[in-house]
Amino acid sequence: MIMNVKQINNVNEALLILRHFIDLSAKLLPFLDELDKKRNPTFTELSNRNKIMSVYENYSFDTSTSKRLLDSDVLELIKETFDSISEKTISNKKPKRNTSLRMFLMEHRRLQENWYIVRSN
Repeated sequence: MIMNVKQINNVNEALLILRHFIDLSAKLLPFLDELDKKRNPTFTELSNRNKIMSVYENYSFDTSTSKRLLDSDVLELIKETFDSISEKTISNKKPKRNTSLRMFLMEHRRLQENWYIVRSN
């Protein structure tokens, strides 16, 4: 399939938005994880937690998008990480949360290295 200029621009814009969301998630999800672990959070910490939660609760995306555009399951990892942090069940919460967050951050690091290589060319 041959793409025209408008289609190429649309793909480039989608990639920029996707990268921004992934980079933002690499900052917000670890912060949310720390806030969620606090035993006696301050009003500001609770407010920050609620704001971050609303970002992910109100943002719907097709997790296959990153597979198609980046050949990565990073959006699925973001979703799994958020779901594991936001779960209210106590049993097995911590191991799943740590695993999901670690896997997402590893994939983010891999993508950043790829993006750096592309920028270098």
